[in-house]
Amino acid sequence: MKILILTGGDLDPVFACSYIKTWEPDKVIAADRGLLQAEKLGLRPDAILGDFDSCSREVIERFETKDKTLAPCEKDDTDTGLAVQKALAMGADEILILGATGTRLDHVLGNIGQLVYAFQNGAKAQIVDGHNRISVLEHHHRIAKEQQFGQYISLIPLYEAQGVTLSGFKYPLNEDTLVFHESWGISNELMETYGEIRFRSGTLLMIESRD
Repeated sequence: MKILILTGGDLDPVFACSYIKTWEPDKVIAADRGLLQAEKLGLRPDAILGDFDSCSREVIERFETKDKTLAPCEKDDTDTGLAVQKALAMGADEILILGATGTRLDHVLGNIGQLVYAFQNGAKAQIVDGHNRISVLEHHHRIAKEQQFGQYISLIPLYEAQGVTLSGFKYPLNEDTLVFHESWGISNELMETYGEIRFRSGTLLMIESRD
């Protein structure tokens, strides 16, 4: 089950439409201001949720779905966090989050945390915008040059990843340790048809970027 989550950050409609068409979601969840994104993209959400502090009730009423969840403004989770929980409850094994980046860096970091939460609960999740694709890696990951999102591939540990080995990259590693406050994993490039990423322990984010 592939579920698309639309949330309230920055979103380029042209890019989003193109990416969604390629990704082909089975279900769509709109979280709060993500309803406005759904309108721009011409999508009808299967589920709507949030506290709607940044989206008027008039917009909510324009969407016909029985699956509407109104959350209190004072709550333990963000609207995006609630959407990820909803996607998992709906049976998602792949999750795409659009509108998860923007000017609120606290929300951006919290949304990245939701990728880890989804991963720990058995789903592959990614945050994508016009310049970046962010995901959490399995301990062995193979990336194809023809499928990469941008020229640059950065590996960010949370907080530490041990036994990191890279092959097929401009800057290879061999059983090295990546630590969050160091920058070894930033702006690598794939030089071969395929790149191999292996690590023994820890949590590793991959950020594919293009300028």
